Amino acid sequence: MSERPQPRTSDEVRRAFLDFFAERGHVEQPSSSLVPYNDPSVLLTTAGMQQMIPYMLGRERPPAPRMTSVQKCFRTVDIDEVGNPRNLTFFEMLGNFSIGDYFKPEAIAWAWEFVRDRLGFPPENVRITVHPTDDQALELWLGQGIPRERITFLEDNWWGPPGAEGPCGPDSELYYDRGAALGCARPDCAPGCDCDRFLEFWNLVFMQYYQDRAGNRTPLERQNIDTGAGLDRITALVQDVPTVYETDLFRPIIDRVAEVAGTGFGRDERTDYALRVVADHARGMTFLAADGVLPANEGRGYVTRRIIRRAVRYGRLLGIERPFLATVVEQVIERMGPSHPELVQRRDGILDEVQREEARFTETLAAGTERLAVWIEEAKAAGKDPSRTVPTVPGELLFQLYDTFGFPRELSEEILAEAGLAPDRDGFDRAMEEQRTRSRAGARFAGVGEAQTYEIGAVPATELLAYERVAAPAVVLAMRTEQDGRATAELRQGQQGVLVLDRTAFYPEGGGQVGDQGIIRAPGGLFRVTNTTRLDEDHVAHFGVVEQGTVHTDQDVHGEVDAPRRAETARHHTLTHILHRTLKDVLGENTEQKGSLVAPHVARFDFNHPQGLSRDQLERVNAAINRHVLENLPVAWQVMDLAHARQSGAMAIFGEKYGSQVRVVDIGGWSKELCGGTHVPRSGDVGPAILVRESGLASGIRRVEVLAGEAAFNRAWEQQERLAHLARSLGAPVDQLETRLQSLLQELDQARREGARLAQQLAGRGAEQLVDAAIDIGGVKVLAAQVEASSRDALREMADALRGKLGRSVVSLAAPINGQHAFVVGVSREAGELGLDAGEILREALLPAGGKGGGRADFAQGGVKDPSQLGVALAEVERLVRRKLGS
Repeated sequence: MSERPQPRTSDEVRRAFLDFFAERGHVEQPSSSLVPYNDPSVLLTTAGMQQMIPYMLGRERPPAPRMTSVQKCFRTVDIDEVGNPRNLTFFEMLGNFSIGDYFKPEAIAWAWEFVRDRLGFPPENVRITVHPTDDQALELWLGQGIPRERITFLEDNWWGPPGAEGPCGPDSELYYDRGAALGCARPDCAPGCDCDRFLEFWNLVFMQYYQDRAGNRTPLERQNIDTGAGLDRITALVQDVPTVYETDLFRPIIDRVAEVAGTGFGRDERTDYALRVVADHARGMTFLAADGVLPANEGRGYVTRRIIRRAVRYGRLLGIERPFLATVVEQVIERMGPSHPELVQRRDGILDEVQREEARFTETLAAGTERLAVWIEEAKAAGKDPSRTVPTVPGELLFQLYDTFGFPRELSEEILAEAGLAPDRDGFDRAMEEQRTRSRAGARFAGVGEAQTYEIGAVPATELLAYERVAAPAVVLAMRTEQDGRATAELRQGQQGVLVLDRTAFYPEGGGQVGDQGIIRAPGGLFRVTNTTRLDEDHVAHFGVVEQGTVHTDQDVHGEVDAPRRAETARHHTLTHILHRTLKDVLGENTEQKGSLVAPHVARFDFNHPQGLSRDQLERVNAAINRHVLENLPVAWQVMDLAHARQSGAMAIFGEKYGSQVRVVDIGGWSKELCGGTHVPRSGDVGPAILVRESGLASGIRRVEVLAGEAAFNRAWEQQERLAHLARSLGAPVDQLETRLQSLLQELDQARREGARLAQQLAGRGAEQLVDAAIDIGGVKVLAAQVEASSRDALREMADALRGKLGRSVVSLAAPINGQHAFVVGVSREAGELGLDAGEILREALLPAGGKGGGRADFAQGGVKDPSQLGVALAEVERLVRRKLGS
């Protein structure tokens, strides 16, 4: 037995695991972001081995053959189940990995040693499962002294392949027997049973086969080990508590929620359920926001929005009526920050996003819940009809709740389930698809096919000379036709192709920087390079076309980069580094890069920020970047190991994947970034710099465009020419343009006021002609008509005039206006006292017409895309009023 003290806290468990495997030659790897690197097939990082997949598939060279990590993970499939004692969204996975190094004997022996000696688990309480075909694993576990009766065969103990084909193999799981009192009492109860007796806490995956599309398996030349142990579960076992929610990972967070709610954990199951939901979701939203996954209506951002809104609702069920998530997130950062410094570094940004989303949802939660409650009562009443089977709220109404109030679909379904109603998912999906169809109608895009791949076989690596040179002699190692990727020994004039050289001065596209262009001269031909990219970690691909003669493999050639284009690109790349550091100085250290494009004519920089930059902030940023350019700071770069680079203060792009050796670009000691791009020698070489545009890309994501060098000079000259042209057109000197424009605007405003006065007179006359068309429904005058109007304001004036003439009334008017199809509803004060609501009538009337809109109880406005549907909406108004009044 080890003499070391056994871990008792979650932090001690985490450290003990990493140290144990470090002592056995494993290199510790930092956790990857929750946003998967270069893997669009998955929404979020869901497993500890996800960051290792490129190494296991041979696509990238691993930093070491043996690695260990504690990986942040998030699983969306469990969101609706969170609240019960078993499920989590965010969790941490301990893992040890072998890339073609050790295999089953070591993996099994070390797992057993760690469990028995470091964790101190009683051997008799640990149960093992193996795949029925894995005789080797069975013998190895028996060799560790595990009795045969504590080893179970499970068909589910098999991993992969991850797609139609790929690596796969058996796995073996470790379970902790928590005692018969927690079991189901069935005689066949064993690991894999759904009861609470056996808790799985570690899975060892043995990747030993390759499975093709036909299902045939062949042994892998290099076998891999991937293991995953749940930190939360191991901590619960070490601390001997019933569930993960009672460990030191959760209790401080749960206690904070209970304190805010004025309650306590353990009082009753309904309260405990809500406390667990809020605590879990608070951890999840904190880590998602820290990794740049900000609330949005789709994709990853929708996960963040969904758990924030679900936490708010369960806070209300706990009796918390005021904003409260910030104080819970503060507790998460306090508890998890020591082991996850990114939470502390991004604290302000995390709190801003959570508070903003909580405030946004709080505004609509009460109204949406009230509306849903009415529909639930209507559904229950309709359910008493013997001709109806299962009562439900129509999916179209649930979609309206989602579209108008921002209610996540899952939250509506959860409330329906609590009321004993089944959700109409088909109706919701139809309404969603109809909206998507309408959205797509005005914007058609050409399809994008699958990217062509180019297999070049076993050829030597390309030596990259792009940092030192713009021209270099080389030898053609391989060629492929660009269209179909076919190998060829010759490309002729006019043919497009891909060249791989033994050495190149061409910079391959990467890190946001575009690839170089130029020419490759051959003895009997000339190849025009239109783009340069990486084929893989070792080879650079030159895409282009043969402009003269022919080019052959094994030829001596001479590559010449378009040097002026490279220089302009380098100016823009250095400018993005200056801009990044400046944005942090002006907006705060929590400002993080979210994407970039570095080209010879422009640089685009995407970053997180909750709202658009003010004029003052834009002026400060523009002034600061030019000040740092004029300082003519030296720009130096150095290759160092990743740990040293981080210690030096170099900024890493969060979510980007880096190797063990990285390139650090330093601008005068003021800006340090990990970067593989090309740069100018000094900041003064950037030349003139102009911030030309700031815009929003998505919720919480902004984009800034800047110009450097010739592009900035050309833009300044174009702006000067525009001003001169404008001055000539307006007949005023440039320095008097502002005064001239103010005078013209005043004249225009006066003309508009006169037009509005005339429109009001016409509206009054038109209203007089419509009064007789109103019908009486339960003492309320209802008028629904299609009219002519010059503007929405004129349409509103007409509706107001009719309300005034009709008294207790509901007036609905529709009109085509400037290519749009407007629809308004006005309800008089007297009609409102009878429970008639203009906003409600308008939304429900537009629903079957495919329109949308909103407004107040006395007046609402909207529209439809299809003019033929205006009549449908108008006809719906009369029916709705009759229903509301019971007439």
